[in-house]
Amino acid sequence: MTRKYSKYFCMFTITMVSLGLFNSGCTLQPTRTAALETKMDTLSHSVEGLEPKISGLKTKLDEQVAEIEASLSAQGNLLQEIKRDLDLVEEDKGKMKVQLDELETQLNRFESLSEITSAETKLTEELLDGAIILYRQQKFEEAISKWEEILARDPGKLEAKFYIEIANDRIKEKATLEELKALLIQRK
Repeated sequence: MTRKYSKYFCMFTITMVSLGLFNSGCTLQPTRTAALETKMDTLSHSVEGLEPKISGLKTKLDEQVAEIEASLSAQGNLLQEIKRDLDLVEEDKGKMKVQLDELETQLNRFESLSEITSAETKLTEELLDGAIILYRQQKFEEAISKWEEILARDPGKLEAKFYIEIANDRIKEKATLEELKALLIQRK
């Protein structure tokens, strides 16, 4: 039985406390209502005072949004220009690569020609050296034929022309000396 009483006792206590709280709130309700209305009026005046500021801020925000959109549009245009420039650079890069390949081919040809020219120059120098050796041995006709061969290869080789003239003079001198010897022998 104690349990039944304790259950009812708890319910009774809760009911009494609730009624007490309800009654205390009801008696203070007009005062609270007036205080709430005062606070409400104050808040509404504050909100009315904030409306022009909010309107000004909204206008500024709209202006900034417009500026940002214009800036983004300009940046978009700039990005498109940059992309076009990059495409042109890539195109120029391709053209330059082709030109570089052509230049490399020409350089290889030039190196080949240079090797050929070097070989011919070496051959010309060897012929020139051989002709000078023949000249020193007083084999003037053979030396002249080598120098003429050099001129056939390189008509601008002035050194060979010069040596031919000297060799011809030496041949004439030799012939003159032989004639003088023959004359001397006849006189004796």
